[in-house]
Amino acid sequence: MKRVVFFIVIVVPFLSARSQNIVLQGALTDSETGEPVSYAHIGICGRSIGTVSNESGAYHFYIPEYMRNDTLCASAIGYETYRVPISTIRGLSAYNIRLVPQIHQLGEVIIRDQRITARRVIERAINRISRNYPRTPHFLEGYYRDYLRRDNEYISFLEGAFVVEDPGFRRPVAQSKVKILQLRHNRQYLENFDRYIYKLGEDSTRLLLHGIMPSFERNEFSNMMYHDPIRNHSISVPFVGLFDDFWSRNYDFRISHYTVVDGAEVYVIDVAPSEGFRFTHVDIRGRLFIRTDNYAIIKFSYAYYVTKRLETKKLYEINLEYRDIGGTMYLKYISFMNYFKIMTLTEIADLYFFREFFVNNIVASPPDEALAVPFIDPQKPLYLQGAPNDPAFWISFNRVLLEQPLLD
Repeated sequence: MKRVVFFIVIVVPFLSARSQNIVLQGALTDSETGEPVSYAHIGICGRSIGTVSNESGAYHFYIPEYMRNDTLCASAIGYETYRVPISTIRGLSAYNIRLVPQIHQLGEVIIRDQRITARRVIERAINRISRNYPRTPHFLEGYYRDYLRRDNEYISFLEGAFVVEDPGFRRPVAQSKVKILQLRHNRQYLENFDRYIYKLGEDSTRLLLHGIMPSFERNEFSNMMYHDPIRNHSISVPFVGLFDDFWSRNYDFRISHYTVVDGAEVYVIDVAPSEGFRFTHVDIRGRLFIRTDNYAIIKFSYAYYVTKRLETKKLYEINLEYRDIGGTMYLKYISFMNYFKIMTLTEIADLYFFREFFVNNIVASPPDEALAVPFIDPQKPLYLQGAPNDPAFWISFNRVLLEQPLLD
């Protein structure tokens, strides 16, 4: 199967002088192995503005001109933080970054504490969600996209610049409000989204052969945010279920190893079904990254596999990461995939649906021009929201098309 490489983009909303921004692009790799470093954070040291590298380690970052005297930081789980003054690299057409693996001696208290078990660590981390994550309203500026793959061909693509007004973890995520600054999609998006997602359940000629059809409640973006088990820890989310009692359920938890994130020691905990709940046709694989000092959950991944007729398929996968800003953990990115196979009178197809949101900036309040943008209707698909698509915006927008272009 040909691998399709996706390039993550950076959105810097509300900046009026885009043309004066400093542009940096390149790739992040492991300094020892040369392998790409996926989902690393590239940003301005001490500020909330930044972006995320893609699966191939590539990044593309617009830096506001007024930050020209600041320092660029690049960080990833298990690596030393990379720092370089922006003044020394501005004007370069490409800037590749080699991250050095973190070599760190764990504290003796951690090593000698026999009471530390993976299950106890997860229980404590969940109990501390209320103190480690934002309790007050905040704004997440970022880049959203969703895309649909039929067999080996990508057939639908939508992207947009979004602002999310999150009321804080004390209130349900459903009370968040979303503004779309810009939105665009390929020509086939409407047809394929209706056919395979939005109106799929209305077609009596379609038969589900394998997998679980994606539920469509509210709009695509709100539906994606509902899948975050940390933000929605007190309610049951798809596949993962109720995260508040995740530690007590029928899983085997194992501290795989320790690592370091931004100078903080981190437990790396593997998740698998317990022996009594292992079935030959079902498998679950997950991993939690939890700080040893305050038990904040930095990263969570969870994948659900099913074997049918000797064919193993990943039905669902959720990946999300949070990062520490001023002692509070804010969303860095969330991504999920849903697989299903259908048969109709005219086709049999494997379908893979992806939704992703990458946070580029976290602010207490946006400028007036953002407040003037209307909230989206939570019950309508995004393409029916009447969002603007200004060609001038997209010309200077930080994105690189897929290898298999879908915006035509």
